[in-house]
Amino acid sequence: MCSQKITTQPLLRKIFQPFFNLSIYKKFCLMFSAFFFGFVIISYHDYYFHHQFIEKLSLLQNDANQAEINAIISNAKEHESHSFLMAGFIVVFLATMSFIATKFLINLLSEMRQRLIAIRLTDESCPNSERTAEIPIFTNDEIGQVSQATNELLRNIREISIFRRTIEADETTEEIYQRLAALFENQLDFRSYVIYEIIESEESIKPAYFFPKEIKSEICQMLNADMCRAKRTAEPCSSVNFPGICPVFPHPDVMSHTCVPMIVGGQSLGVVQFLFPFVTTAKREREAVYNLIQAKQYLREALPVLQSKRLAEDLHNMAITDPLTRLHNRRFLESNINTVIAGVRRRNTQLAILMCDMDFFKQVNDEYGHDTGDAVLKSLAFILTNNVRASDIVIRYGGEEFLILLVDCHPDMAMEVAEKVRGAVERHTFTNDNFSLKKTISIGISEFPPDTEGFWESVKYADVALYNAKESGRNKVVRFSEEMWTGTNY
Repeated sequence: MCSQKITTQPLLRKIFQPFFNLSIYKKFCLMFSAFFFGFVIISYHDYYFHHQFIEKLSLLQNDANQAEINAIISNAKEHESHSFLMAGFIVVFLATMSFIATKFLINLLSEMRQRLIAIRLTDESCPNSERTAEIPIFTNDEIGQVSQATNELLRNIREISIFRRTIEADETTEEIYQRLAALFENQLDFRSYVIYEIIESEESIKPAYFFPKEIKSEICQMLNADMCRAKRTAEPCSSVNFPGICPVFPHPDVMSHTCVPMIVGGQSLGVVQFLFPFVTTAKREREAVYNLIQAKQYLREALPVLQSKRLAEDLHNMAITDPLTRLHNRRFLESNINTVIAGVRRRNTQLAILMCDMDFFKQVNDEYGHDTGDAVLKSLAFILTNNVRASDIVIRYGGEEFLILLVDCHPDMAMEVAEKVRGAVERHTFTNDNFSLKKTISIGISEFPPDTEGFWESVKYADVALYNAKESGRNKVVRFSEEMWTGTNY
């Protein structure tokens, strides 16, 4: 819940504000001067009295009478009383002022403590939370400087906490990279940087995000991840103090760079490379160092989240990817087909469905073994992918069956692509160290929605056409027609 505003004494604060604006040393000097001034006043008062007393006594040495002596004694007692009153007043006044000042400082420190405790309970969804979660600054002395430094630290912690909660709600690593990019550009004022992502399965490192877009052709080119010094050593790498430290960096004569590895739990997720024009002033160097420290703090918070998102993405990809051919599997089709259909209907186009099956594939497993069969399937997946557009979808439907979805397919295009695929398989020689063989493929075609308004019914129609191609001699492309289907339930 929102922290309640802590009450203060505005009148006393206003009265003592000039005093609190002094440094602690000046406060001490002022208090010492006040006590010293009070001591001087009392001493002068006593000195003046004794001086007058002695003068009067010297005048009475020859002709003194009792009345004058009594008057002098009475005057002395009155002066003594005044001295006590003056001394008491000065002591009480200075003690009261010291007590009020000390009490106010104690209240201020107590309020700082309460604010620090309240920060833990602050609800940052409260509109006034940013104000109530900070320590009030009433003085310009060392205590005020400590309060200001503490507030800056608290703001930094709060901003990092908000950043972490924000990226935890993101769904993909791309969204996290975009938030890091916005942070680098807008808050930390980095004008040029590259976020590299390490692909462990490929042992490669690739740029996932970079700014500005014009530096795309100037990014470090690395054949494998270990070519990156920061990744290999798991330590920051900077050419600011060590020019030429990275042999891969393409422009050592134009700018300096600092590479920060993204490591969490012993796993290297990537590298962030910050690029700087050569630093020419001490101010720019201090700003660059400070911004790098800030960037590392945000990266430390982002890395566990980034790791969990990547793990979730890997698990999701494993669930929707065929491990042998690296194509999408049937689960991917079931999860994403509604989106594909919605796009086709929105654009008022059609979707061609090609059901493909390698002819006599069982013979490959029986004669050459399952390892050879797996190699043939991987080669077939490569042929299918290379003979369709990037926007089309190739799916391993099951066993040696593959499903190709031609998105936004115009009339006659399905037959052209199917014949292209069939011819490519027929011409290809499947080879390995232990075998060399030729294979063919049969393909059945249906179109959605021309053939039917139901997608899965269209898939069934393509399967029926494939069956017809098999029955009529194999190594053929057959387009579905109504007379092929006599059933009522697909």
